[in-house]
Amino acid sequence: MTDFKDADVLAAEQRLPDLLDELKAWVNIDSGTDNKAGVDALSVLVAKRLEQSGFAVERIAMAQTGDQLIGRKRGNGQLRLLLVGHMDTVFPVGAAVERPFTIRDGKAYGPGIFDMKSGILAILTALDCAGAAAQNEYASITIICNSDEEIGSPTSKPYIEQLARSSDAVLVLEPTRALHTLTAARKGIAAYTLDVFGLSAHAGVMPDAGKNAILELSSLIIRLQALHKSIPTVSLNVGGVTGGGRRNVVPDRATAIFEMRAANLAAFLQAKEAIRAVVNSERLVPGVTVTLTQDPAEHLPLEPLEASAALIAEARAIMLSMGLELETLSTGGASDGNTTGGLGVPTLDGLGLIGQNSHNPDEYIQIDLIPQRVAFLIKLLRNLPKSMKPAQ
Repeated sequence: MTDFKDADVLAAEQRLPDLLDELKAWVNIDSGTDNKAGVDALSVLVAKRLEQSGFAVERIAMAQTGDQLIGRKRGNGQLRLLLVGHMDTVFPVGAAVERPFTIRDGKAYGPGIFDMKSGILAILTALDCAGAAAQNEYASITIICNSDEEIGSPTSKPYIEQLARSSDAVLVLEPTRALHTLTAARKGIAAYTLDVFGLSAHAGVMPDAGKNAILELSSLIIRLQALHKSIPTVSLNVGGVTGGGRRNVVPDRATAIFEMRAANLAAFLQAKEAIRAVVNSERLVPGVTVTLTQDPAEHLPLEPLEASAALIAEARAIMLSMGLELETLSTGGASDGNTTGGLGVPTLDGLGLIGQNSHNPDEYIQIDLIPQRVAFLIKLLRNLPKSMKPAQ
């Protein structure tokens, strides 16, 4: 914590009551990813707020998930900036009634307040404080507020990729744990479903006539789990198993779900090949059929990019001017920053507000740190057109 205070901090302090009032309204709407009606209700408020900040808003209708919002504004500069945030949470319907927005002991609580409704409001507040002249230094500022990040952004990812490819820098508004921290690297994620099909038989009368799917799956799980840490930075976790049903029947079906994470693309691709090799290896139970299905919502690793050096250097310089020493974090959790960074676009993540307990009923943001975080964002928005060169 620093006692630094200047005109930007004071401007953020003046807007703090309005930010908290609006955040209360957002948090008190259930917007779990599978709750399309709730996400769409929230998106009405978010779209209104984007328009108040001068964005032309496009709503992209989705059939199953909430609609996507894209806000655009143009300036007279050269740098094309993309801001990325999400409106969905991991919490079920009823969470907002059970645990509504609450301020207690200098912290604001509520479902999705940390991850990451507050991040969207923080950057919009910073844009408003930076003012029209600073925003006009950009060729364009685009923001996407998506509806399905918590399940891997399956419907929004194509839009994020398209926007990132036409951007020079990306700021991701995921939250962080301290005033001096930002996220520069995230592990990539590949998620899988493994199905084994065998043959049922009476376990007492004709046990050898059956083909035990659970036995085969158990063998595969042991070999898959052995890949954990066998490749540097790779983690693998089998998180769910189903199969069979009766103790006197040889099971003809068994399923496992698992995920693999890796910190760099080389390890990520190597691990994917190792997974396929295990699944395609000789069967313990002859005659069973094994099917491996990868979830299409894959996240490539967000690696520390050479292209992001100017972005990080600017963030470091601003923090030093505020009495802070930047710490760039690497984390096992993925975000939409994996998508933009995986395309090689300069990306800085973890630019949201400060708090703890993501995906937890007790998640919160630290109220007294909001003005300084917003001030940092104001300075970053003001300085980036001067310190970063547009892609050729």
